[in-house]
Amino acid sequence: MTPARLALCALAATLTLSVATAARAADVKRRGGQAEMMIGGSLCIPSRAGCKSTDEIAGRTMPSFGMGFTLGFRPIRALMIGAAYNVGFFNAAYQSANSDAYRASYQNSFFAVIRGIIPIWRIDLGLEIGPGFSRQVFNARGGVLGYDRQYSQGFALKTAPSIDFFVTRRFFIGGKVDFIWNFHREVCTADGGSKVCLKKDDNDQASVHQMIVGFHLGTTF
Repeated sequence: MTPARLALCALAATLTLSVATAARAADVKRRGGQAEMMIGGSLCIPSRAGCKSTDEIAGRTMPSFGMGFTLGFRPIRALMIGAAYNVGFFNAAYQSANSDAYRASYQNSFFAVIRGIIPIWRIDLGLEIGPGFSRQVFNARGGVLGYDRQYSQGFALKTAPSIDFFVTRRFFIGGKVDFIWNFHREVCTADGGSKVCLKKDDNDQASVHQMIVGFHLGTTF
């Protein structure tokens, strides 16, 4: 076989593979229901209180565990609407008077979300935004800070880029980053059986914002 014929055969094989690949990509289901979860880490983003030492206590807020769930609907390939839940923990490693200041601390968040999607072959590039509600809790160790628990709650906004790859017609895996911006006006302090809550005019009363980054997986149905 001459080199020219070998080249033609190689080109034909490449075109056949490309057509077959495109056909398989066309089989990806990108409409209908979509359920997904994310599991990874939770990080602190500075707000009113910051994420490191102050004049009163020494230390910093270290990364911890975070996760999220989303249930949505894709009316078209390039759009998803749905509801989302996130929980992320704060490893508040601070000391006051040679004693740890905090126990387990965390944030719960609920959102209505809309995600714009650029579908490329088996890849989905997404950018999500959603208004919602969050509640941030810092549990103090008894007798160290003068209260048992301090928390803030109120409006929150989530922005989240993502990238996913369909490994089958319906199942995908990838990565996602949830930026959760807290705009809280209500701050509460609990000590024993008593609780005091204050509503302020400023909507920056949350101690910190939150970022949850991790492994993303889901399915369409």
